[in-house]
Order: sequence, then structure tokens, then C-alpha cells
Amino acid sequence: MWATKVDSNTDLNSPQATSIFHRGVSDGSVLHSSKISQLQASMAPLTPLHDLGSSTFEGGTVTTSFAHIHLKKQSSLRMSVVTEDDAVSVTPPDLEPSSPKGGPKLSVFLGSRCTRVHFVRHAEGFHNVVTRQAGRKAEAVIKAAQEEAKKKALADGKSPQEAEALAKAAAVKVERVEENRPVHHATPGAEDYTDAELTEAGRNQCYALRGKMDRNLVIDPLHRTHIDLVVVSPLRRCLETADIIFGPGCSSTRPDLKPFLVNDLCRERYGEFYCDKRRAMSENKKDPRFGEWDWETQAEDWPSKCMLFSDEDTTWKPERETDEHVHERAMLFLQWLAKRPEREVAVVTHSSFLKNLFKVFGGETSEADQDVLRALPANCELRTVVLCHHG
Repeated sequence: MWATKVDSNTDLNSPQATSIFHRGVSDGSVLHSSKISQLQASMAPLTPLHDLGSSTFEGGTVTTSFAHIHLKKQSSLRMSVVTEDDAVSVTPPDLEPSSPKGGPKLSVFLGSRCTRVHFVRHAEGFHNVVTRQAGRKAEAVIKAAQEEAKKKALADGKSPQEAEALAKAAAVKVERVEENRPVHHATPGAEDYTDAELTEAGRNQCYALRGKMDRNLVIDPLHRTHIDLVVVSPLRRCLETADIIFGPGCSSTRPDLKPFLVNDLCRERYGEFYCDKRRAMSENKKDPRFGEWDWETQAEDWPSKCMLFSDEDTTWKPERETDEHVHERAMLFLQWLAKRPEREVAVVTHSSFLKNLFKVFGGETSEADQDVLRALPANCELRTVVLCHHG
């Protein structure tokens, strides 16, 4: 099943066509839901090909989230294809599964067209701590807003189901305001969280994920992760996360190591909150941990119509970046990534950027699959997908 942004005249083999498919489920406290449990119960035993985990530290406890790639025995592989046109749903006739009725539905792509991408959300930053605390303090305010919205909806003649949905939406809206108040541009002192760094707990999350990956090499060396390139958002929390988990990188003294490449296209959704405003790239480059990373390649063929490229953060503004613009930027990033020669890449980025990137895909999949792919990632969570570029 394909969810495709094409029209009837679109060539699916065109250079701009970029596709991504996700084969996996996540198992951990962050992604647990009844729908995911139903998905897992409906599937035959899995044969993991890849198993990476990350740990989240909160309140003195450690919880682990896993990203798996596996062969589904009874459910079809799902794919989304994205171009620049409006979205419609199609099933290309030349890719109809030829399996017997009731058998597995499979898709085959040239390995040279595919890139395995390990997306990692940055570890806990100081801004995550204050926003989490603000959200907890505002629980009474959020609950009151939810009850008021439900009461109003019922008074307006809405059904109980409609009232419940409206109340939930109102609670989410109020929660977003209250939770992010400490980093909002109108809040005194919020500027202190500009380009926030990692906390000690955040650094420990990184060491935990690195340890998990190292242990996997011993337990299952045949399916080891062989990362050819690390792509990093230029915000400080991502630079630090990438350095601890995947470092050291290529340098003048160690040219044999994998390269680290900074790219502003995978930065966090910008605007409104100071934590998502970055320092000048030249300032962060002065840090010896990141000084020999590749900060220059990103400027080549930069999509200036989408976002201006500059050393200082001239893009950030008090208004939040729109959903449509984040989607456009995410697709430009994937198109850039798919053209790279490396076949296994780690991308260290942000939760809102990943949430909006994955929204573009999986529209024709089951709700359970969408829950897995589109779930908001936890700090230092790793999620693996396969990116396929059709030439």
C-alpha cells in the first residue's frame, strides 16, 4: 500500500521521488499503547535483524525504548512516496504483490537505492527539565480547561464522543502553553535557555545508548551497526549527544574514522521558544569536540528558497515555524540525505522535527503502525527506518 504525493502524470521513477518505509515496532515505556499491543499480538513471531535501544533517566529510574527492523510474517511492508505534488493514494500496478492470496506481501528495491537511517533524538537538555516541571505544576489548570471545554461542548449539543474529543484538544492546547512557558520568548529569563546544553542525566542517557550498541556488537556481530556517516543538527544539545554516542569522528589525526557532518536543515522546529534558537555556528565550532567536524558541506546547493543559510541564527523569530514549512524542510533534508553515497547513517536531531517528518509518511498504514512511526520520541531514543530514493 502506498500513500503518495503524486498526480496521474507523475513519473514514479523521477529524480525527485523520495520514499521511505518503516518495518518495525517499538517496545518500551515511551511507545506502549493498546494499539501497538494489538499489532504485536496479530503478528507471527519476529526474526530481529537489528536491535538498538536507548535509556531514559527520570526520577532515578531507567526505562528503555527499542527500535527493531524485522520481517513481518503476516502483514505487508508499508511505504510512502513523497514528491512536490498534492497527496493522493495510489497503488502502482508494477508493484502489486505477486504472493499467493493470504501470503506475505513484499516489496523489493535495489540495495544501491536504499539507506538505513538511525534517527536519534537528542538527550535531556536543561530546557527539557524546566518544561517538564512546568507541565506538572500546571496539571490543575490543564484539567480545569478540559472540564470546561467538555461542559461547553455538551451545552452546545455535541455528542459525548465529540465533547470528549474537544475537551482533549483543549487540554493539549493549554498544556502546550503552560509546559513551554519557561522557554517562551515573552517570559522573563527565557533567553537563558537559548541553545540549551545537556544535563548530567542527558549525558548519562548518551553513555547508556552507546553501551547498548557496543553490547549488541558482542551479542550479534553478524548484524552489527556499521555507520558510515553521522549527520547532526547544529544546536548544542545535538552536537553533544552525537559526540558521546558516535564519537570520535574523522579528524586530521584520525582520517580513518567516520565523518560527522552538521546540517541546519535538520534543526528543531524554530521560533517562539528560545531553546530552539541556536548560537552562531562559528561559536559552536570553536569547541574542540566539534571543531574538526564538517560544517561547510551543508552550504553546498543550499535550498535558499526554503530557508536562508547563515552563521548567525537569522531564521529564528517569535512566531513558530508552520507545519507546512517543517514538512517542506524535512523533505528537502531527506532528499539531500538520499543522494549521499553512504548506506548507513545516523541522524541526531529533535523531537518536533522528527514528529513532523514522520507525519508525511504512513498515511495508508494501519493506525497501530502510524502510532509506532509517528510517536513522539523520548530523549535519546533511537528509531530506525530505511530510506529509498528512486533515481
